[in-house]
This record gives sequence, C-alpha cells and structure tokens, in this order.
Amino acid sequence: MRPERVTGLLSALVVALVAWTAGWPNHTWQGWELGLQDQLQRLRGPRRPPPELILVPIDDATLQQGAWFEQNRPAPTWARGISTLPWPRAAYGALIDKLFQAGVSAVAINVVFEGPSGKGPADDAALAASLRQHPGRVALAAEMLEPNDARAAGSLTLVRPETLLPALGGARGLGLTNVLPRTPERPSRHPDAYGQGLLPAQGAAPFASLSSTLLRLAGRSSRQDDPQRELAFYGPESSFTSLSAWEVLDPERWRRHPLRSALPGAIVLLGPVVSQGDDGYPTPYGPLSGLELLATASANSLRGEGLWSWPTAPIARALLAVLPPLALLLLAWRTTGLHWRLLALLALVALQLGAALLAFWSAHLWLPLLSPSVGLALLGLLYGGDAYLREGLERRRLRRTFERYVAPGVVAEILADPASAQGILRGRLLEVTVLMTDLEGFTSLTRQRSQTGQSELHVRQLNTYLGAMVEVIASHGGTVDKFIGDAVLAVFGSPVGRGLELEAAAALRCALAMRNALEELNRQWRQEGVAELNSGIGLASGEVMVGQIGSPRRLEFTVIGETVNLAARLESLTRSLGMSVLCDARTVALAAPSSDGPPGVSRATPRCRSLGPQAVKGLGEVEVFTPLPPAEACPSVDGETSVPPHVTS
Repeated sequence: MRPERVTGLLSALVVALVAWTAGWPNHTWQGWELGLQDQLQRLRGPRRPPPELILVPIDDATLQQGAWFEQNRPAPTWARGISTLPWPRAAYGALIDKLFQAGVSAVAINVVFEGPSGKGPADDAALAASLRQHPGRVALAAEMLEPNDARAAGSLTLVRPETLLPALGGARGLGLTNVLPRTPERPSRHPDAYGQGLLPAQGAAPFASLSSTLLRLAGRSSRQDDPQRELAFYGPESSFTSLSAWEVLDPERWRRHPLRSALPGAIVLLGPVVSQGDDGYPTPYGPLSGLELLATASANSLRGEGLWSWPTAPIARALLAVLPPLALLLLAWRTTGLHWRLLALLALVALQLGAALLAFWSAHLWLPLLSPSVGLALLGLLYGGDAYLREGLERRRLRRTFERYVAPGVVAEILADPASAQGILRGRLLEVTVLMTDLEGFTSLTRQRSQTGQSELHVRQLNTYLGAMVEVIASHGGTVDKFIGDAVLAVFGSPVGRGLELEAAAALRCALAMRNALEELNRQWRQEGVAELNSGIGLASGEVMVGQIGSPRRLEFTVIGETVNLAARLESLTRSLGMSVLCDARTVALAAPSSDGPPGVSRATPRCRSLGPQAVKGLGEVEVFTPLPPAEACPSVDGETSVPPHVTS
C-alpha cells in the first residue's frame, strides 16, 4: 500500500477516535476528562464567592467553647447543651432569632429534624416558637431515603421535620439535602440535579434542594438551569465568609463582632461543620463540608456560574471535537514541510486551548478539550513523521543528484537550504567560468585498439585519466558537469559560487594542474608501455543557464548557453594553435588580482598572453589568451607565493 494511503487511513482512524471519545466516551475517558477539568479549576485558582452568602457553622470551636463553660463555671443559658451534637433544638431557635435581629434576609438550617426531639416536647416548642416569629424566612432540611438505605422500606422515603411543619408554614419551607455523589468519572452536580432531575426520572415528584429553597425565601432567583449545571467551586474549605455559632450566641462576643455590619440582607446557612478529614465531599480543592457544598450551590445559582458541558447532544459534541483535527488535516495536506506542519499544530493547539480556557473561565462552558487535544497530538506525530520522512527522502535524493556533480562540502552547503536547492534544480541564470577538455586523437586510438582486441586496456586507461581529471577539478572547487565520451565539461561557480574572480582564477589554476596531472600519468604509461595521451583545454567566462535538463525519464543537471559553446570552440582551437590551454579575455580579466578579495584565500594565478583575435566557428573573431608558466613570485594575500597575471600582446 502506498504511504499516502496509509497516512490517509490512519488519519481517518484518528478522526473517528476523536468523534467517538468526545460524543460517546467510556468511563475511563470520562475520568480523564474530569481530571482535566479539575486541573483547569485548580489552575484558575480560588475565587471570591458572593459576599451576601454567610455561613454560621457549628464547628469544633463552638463545641469546645460550650465544654469550657460547662467545666469552669456555671454555664450561661446560651451555652447549655452546645458542647455535643446533636444540639438542642432550642439552641437553633436562639441562633436564628439573633441572626434575624441582625437583619439577615433568610436562614437555612442544614439539619434534618427527624421525629420529636430527644430532649422533650419543650425543646421542639422552643424551635417552633422561633419559626413562627419569622414566617417564610427559614428553610429546614429534608432527606430522601433511597431503597438501598437501611432506613427505607423498599421505596423512596422522604424524611422531614413533621413536628415542626405547622410552625414552618408547610412543606414549602423544606429543601432536600441529597446530592448526587461525585465519582471518578462523574462531576459534581448541583443539588437540584437530584430533586429536580433524578427524582422525576424515577417517577417521583420533584423536590427543591435546600439551597434553592433558601434563595426563594430570600427573594432571589437562580440565574441558571440548576438541574443541568455542575458545581464550580470557589476554593478549599472556609472560602466563604463565616462566623462560628458560639460567637453569635455569646452576647459579649456578638456585641462587638466585626461581621455584624455585614449581616443586613445576608443569606445565611447554618449547620454542623466538624473536622471533615478526608470524609468530606471531594472537590478539586480538597474535601468540603456539606454546609460549604450547599453554599457553593447557592453561590453558583446567584451568579449563574455553574459549569455545563456544551454542546450537550453527543453528535454535536463529536462534530465540534473533530473540527481542530480536520483543520490540521487540511493544513497538512496543503503544506508538506516539517516546520510548517509543526507551526500549524502549535497554532491549532494554542487556539483550541485558548478557546477552551476562555469559555471555561468566562462563560463557564466546558468545551470538548481532551479528545481534540489527543487527536491533534496523534495527527501531529503522524504528519510530522510523514514530513520528516519526506524531507529525509528529498534530502537523500538531492544529495544523490548533486554528489554526481560537486564536492561533498558543496553538497552540504546546498542541502543546508533544501528550498534553495530545489530552485537550483529548476533553473536560473548564473555567471560562471566553463572549462572544456578533450583528448587529441582519441577516436582513432579507440578504433585501433578495438581492432587489436585491446578494448579493456582502452577503457581502463580512459577511466584512469577521467578519474585523475575529476580529482583535480574537485580539488579546485569546480563542478563536473558531464562526460562526453573522453571529453569533460566542468563549471566553476555552479551550483554555488565563491565570487566571479575567485572562480575564474581557480579555473585557470585547475587547467594547468590538469596538464600537470596528465604529464604524470603519461610518465607512468611510458614505463608500462602504454600509449600516451594529450589533451586540449578551453576556458570561457560568462552567463549560462543552469538547471536539470532532459526528459522526465532522464534528467541531468547541466549548463547551456553561448559561454559553453565558446569554451568548446576554444578547446578545439588548441589543436590548430598548438597550445594546451586557451581562454577568453573575460576569464583573464576576472582572474586578475583585486584588493577586495576575501582574506585568507590564495589568488595565485598564472600569467597570460594574448594570441590575438582568432576565428571561432559560429562566434566570429575572439581574442584568445593562453596561460604561461610562472616567471616570478610575489607574496599572496594569505602568505603563499603567487604569480601576477600579465596580459602580454
């Protein structure tokens, strides 16, 4: 199967996975999603809850204060019986009386007063009297017992304060304390999700939660659809303004308490809050007491800050989740470069995370985050790896292409910018120095050896000669363009150049070095009894077109143009003029030393003399020059010796 089809198939599987886990997640995935949601709540940090919500906990300090009064002196009336739980119901009555005297608007007592008081009818009568003094302003707790509860008789059973209902004004003052339990895969739901959602689903009558009843008695309404919302917590335990119950009951303490001024119009929740340890309700900030949990629900309703997952329909949630992966697929399809794909991945991850955080912290929406993030990560690995392999293959292809023509160091320089390398292959105009060399009489030598059965010797000698010439050209920074039988076409300045002057000077030095290398080969062949070879070399400088030229089935990187033709014509002219190396005036002018050449680069070039205008086939008369052996030495720019190029007529 083709790699493109494998990549496409894997991409489709990733998109399907994102859609499935976003719309129809299993319990494990729901747990991971909830963990991410909790992490974002912790990242946001604690927030300030509504100041009008005040807690009056019956806490450890209250119990200890009551015990101290009982042990050290005759306990005052307000402190009697408050050292242990359950409290006398009369103490609750005294507490709400003092709160209403301070100006609170409504009070909820988070205690289910089941059955008559164990302390006698007088205890119930005291609390009932207090309730009658504040009609429609006190909410009492009720509890729904489910079939698996030991106290239930096989069906839903409502436990409520029957003895106090007449004083309360009926069941409208009751509110359920039941909440749906938080599990590793199920978030914390608003208490009304139980009474207004679960109960009707089971065929029971709906029942308001204690927090909703409290807000109704305070004349406040919820700003959200409570049964559909999750709880957005404000911080760890004690995040809400609170004052200990004993501080309200103690006249001396209450008279000078600084929070009395905050009570007018306040909404108060009171109830037992002893040390929770790890037994409280689990939240991202740690366990919370039941009183703090009800306060959180009330605060969410007041401000409309409850969390809710959007969209709610599985198919809509799945479609929303696949948008970022599909966007990445589109960008990956349009861009094949590794760095562009990585930039697209990072941009989409940042955009998605930013949108999710903005919706979560500002609009209290929980958008699909885990599924598209995992999808982006998987697609990033898939298409990043694909782009990396593609670039690796392209680099290897380019390396194989250029290593046939230029030295390894030049190849490394070209491959440092693959885009530029592609531009080189596509074609461009460059000013270069072209070197053409050909062997004299090699065609007749080929015919002769073919007739005498010396083909193997002939090929071996030619390969030895060409190998030596290639080494000389490479050592001078030239590029072997092509072999044309026994002829060699080399270019100085392509595909990358060091400067026109340096390339021309290098070409002149290379021509003489090639002649020296051939003389060394001829000495060896004389000793072996092999026929010697002689060559002519032509040099020309000017503009050429460089690129891969040929058919789709066979391409080669080469140069074309009048400069190439001139170099070939000058090489042919060496035979009629009896010279080994010929060059044009442009090459001689470029090779002249200049004061602005790069430091540390040897500019030693041979002297040249003019042979005058010569008739060149197809080009008219051209002034031709030939390099001469060094006549005198002078210091070069890098401390080596050089011979100044003189143009002699």
